[in-house]
Amino acid sequence: MKHLEENNETYLEHMKCALGISLLLLKSGTKCLIHAFVPPLFETGVSSKIDDITALVKRNETIN
Repeated sequence: MKHLEENNETYLEHMKCALGISLLLLKSGTKCLIHAFVPPLFETGVSSKIDDITALVKRNETIN
């Protein structure tokens, strides 16, 4: 596949990375949704993960 070749990844490597980012986004989104209804909960739950998500994406860009 062209996308995998451009990123110099195997199918499984790409899947692992994409699933990792996906799980972080799902967890953060869930915390944000809960926070919308109960503001005292997860006050920093999303903002603290944004840096993690950005780092994963940037790391993947520099590796490839």
